[in-house]
Amino acid sequence: MLDALRGARRSREHRRAMQELDRRERQLRPGYKVWGYKNVFAKGFLVTRGEAAPPRDTWERATIGPWRAIVDPELERSAATSADAAVLVLGHAFDEGGARTRDRVASRILRAAEASGGVDAQTRAMDAVVTWLSGRYVVLVARGERLDAYADPLAARSIYWHAGASGPALASHTELLSSLAGGLSSERMRWIADNRDYRAPAGRWLPGLITPHDEVGQVYANGRLTVQGDAVSHERFFPSDDRVELSLADAGERFRDELRAQVQNWISIAPLTVLSLTAGRDSRAVLEAGLVELQRARAMTMTYHPFHVASKSTYQDFHAAARLSAAAGLPHLGIDVAAMQPTSQMAGLYRSTFPTWQRYANLANALYLHSPARAATIFGVGGAIITGMWKDTSDRHLTPQLLASKYTSSAFADDPALHAELERWMAFTDFSIDALRGYDFYDFYHWEHRMTKWAGSGYSEYDLATIPAPVLSSRRLLVAALSLPKQQRVDAEVYRYISTDGELGTAPR
Repeated sequence: MLDALRGARRSREHRRAMQELDRRERQLRPGYKVWGYKNVFAKGFLVTRGEAAPPRDTWERATIGPWRAIVDPELERSAATSADAAVLVLGHAFDEGGARTRDRVASRILRAAEASGGVDAQTRAMDAVVTWLSGRYVVLVARGERLDAYADPLAARSIYWHAGASGPALASHTELLSSLAGGLSSERMRWIADNRDYRAPAGRWLPGLITPHDEVGQVYANGRLTVQGDAVSHERFFPSDDRVELSLADAGERFRDELRAQVQNWISIAPLTVLSLTAGRDSRAVLEAGLVELQRARAMTMTYHPFHVASKSTYQDFHAAARLSAAAGLPHLGIDVAAMQPTSQMAGLYRSTFPTWQRYANLANALYLHSPARAATIFGVGGAIITGMWKDTSDRHLTPQLLASKYTSSAFADDPALHAELERWMAFTDFSIDALRGYDFYDFYHWEHRMTKWAGSGYSEYDLATIPAPVLSSRRLLVAALSLPKQQRVDAEVYRYISTDGELGTAPR
């Protein structure tokens, strides 16, 4: 009798374990099994004054005042409307309340858009609300014929615009605007892509105001795009206050708590959380700050590496991350970044979405084939804002020539045409010593230029495969780090603060 009871209990336990195995396997289904190579312009949008044909029949329609939007249903959205204004939030936007108050963000912005004191006062109120939102999102606000557009803190969800013959339009992908206009050239992009003097070991990216299609502009980090009639303007709204220097204890606590909150925010948006983990200090800091939350969520980690190139630096990342993940008690997923076959279904999907400027085709392919499609995949991109991108920052004269030398260390840095391009970008974004209010222009150049151009395009490619989660896309977090003296940031003291659990003066574990 006792043996029979034990046998029945073991059978029940095994049945439950098998059910959990099946559930977990379904959670891990990659993009090709979920979307079947049909999710062209994944998580995209197009905003026009008139009607426009969607790239896929499944895209849904929404309105923002007199504007019309078509949106991929995979892209989260929320809206708020009154007689005088309308707000549409695309993507994941978190306020100080995090996941608990995510559904109130659009209403908060609407209240700001209706503030007393006229249009200028309303715009300042909107700027104040959007400044402290975190996440990966686009905010659109219509007040009569005026449309204001904001990107997230890192501009990790790109907003492109084109002022064509049929009126201005905004979109997630430049190809959508090119198709709307009946075709646009890419000569300026090819000047970069085919330039013999441009050397970029870590991959090329487009400088200044250049985008994959000519006559297509972009909304930059910390800027607001305003469309009024046929006129389009771009205005800086951050920083609005002078830089304040904090002690390591104050800055470290704020940074740690905000990073932990951001990890929790991204955990809340999907049934599965995956942390992209390397041997670097940025992703380790994310793991350590959110360790309890990641463990409670039964999250997993992921490291990608081209296994056909064993000598590549990511090989060490792979093994170090696997050990760290095991120590944290989190399952680890290894992804092989093999070359995408030109005749594959994924190649067709990728080329349809990015026909001119293709950055990370092999990585997008690897994620589509192996990464969980319905997961919030946390990336620590943006860490160089915190610790400093460039070692030599001794030249304090902000010029286009200096920015060109930081854009590339190749002979291309001496090209007068590149200098002119960066000068136009500086004017468009109000990139000046006075406008940065005491913040180091080297930090903001990496933040506003490289993140908008380089990281934004990368996340757009990852959208094909998963839900990219830029955990550092928070001005609260970045301002806390930038409040420290330069040397403490270079020495990654905020990361040390996390590793030592706030015990200053001790070595990290």
